[in-house]
Amino acid sequence: MNRTGRRKTRNRKHKQLIRIVLAISILLMIVLITAYTVQILDNQTTAMAKSDVEMVKVENKAGADVSKAQTAKVTKTVSKPTTSSEDTYKADNLLKDDSTTTDYKITVYETAKSFYSNERVNVRSGAGTEFERLGVIKRDTKMTVLGQTDNGWYQVSFKDEVGYIKMDYLQEKEPGVEYIFAGDSRTVQMSRAVKKGEYQWIAKVGEGYSFFSNEAVPQIDANVGDGSVIIINYGVNDLYNADKYINLINKKIDTWISAGATVYYAAVTPVGNYPTITNTDIESFNAAMRKGLDSRVGWLDGYSFLQNNGFSTGDGLHYNDATYQSLYTYYVNQVAAAKETA
Repeated sequence: MNRTGRRKTRNRKHKQLIRIVLAISILLMIVLITAYTVQILDNQTTAMAKSDVEMVKVENKAGADVSKAQTAKVTKTVSKPTTSSEDTYKADNLLKDDSTTTDYKITVYETAKSFYSNERVNVRSGAGTEFERLGVIKRDTKMTVLGQTDNGWYQVSFKDEVGYIKMDYLQEKEPGVEYIFAGDSRTVQMSRAVKKGEYQWIAKVGEGYSFFSNEAVPQIDANVGDGSVIIINYGVNDLYNADKYINLINKKIDTWISAGATVYYAAVTPVGNYPTITNTDIESFNAAMRKGLDSRVGWLDGYSFLQNNGFSTGDGLHYNDATYQSLYTYYVNQVAAAKETA
């Protein structure tokens, strides 16, 4: 009996051990399943977060591309050339070698040059008459020339600005006096009527060939230069000296032309009712002069001009201011016309 009881006790202990092991196994399985589930959820969360990050990156990139495109568009608009003439001329005034505009190309000299104006001329803001006028310079003004354009203008320094002057009006050689008038009392009175003090007036009342030879010619030589215009008007006081005038002028013509001058003889103009001089005598003198002078001496026919247009004289020999002014205008217009056709 005692042996049987111990066996039952052992069986009960064995069953309890099995239950404990089974419970522990179930608990471990639950823990493993829970851990596995948590891992899966964590992986899904990570994947979703990564996806969100990628989407953000894609959106940011797209935004950056849009921004870049907008920036490029703005830059293009800003850099687009303007058609405003004012903006164009401002750009033209930059001193850059071979800089270009829509109208002309500028070549800047390595070393600036000194040129002189041969006439009164405008200085403009660009190389063309359509550009703004910056100012005016007188004849024989020394200018610093910076370069030149391909359409016939010099780029110059003008009052701390950059300006442009047409090439025809600047030259390297300093010009002489623009107009040199040599004559008798009529030339004296013309100078008073037209008031051109910048010209050289070599004249004296009552004089003729002797004054011309001994005083006028040396003064002409001292003032003549490139671009000078010499206008000689003697004879009314000594119509008999035509041959002497012809010989001396023809002798001097090479010297004056070599100096850069053009030479004109102004015909003796008509008289009114004057006791010692007749228009017939004047016409004979003028005909002899015109025939005998060197072909390079221009002829200013003031005689025909006044006969055709009228003149006013108080003493029969000398004119009023209006007549002198009209005669002077005829002279300079004839000279200007000859320059244009030369």
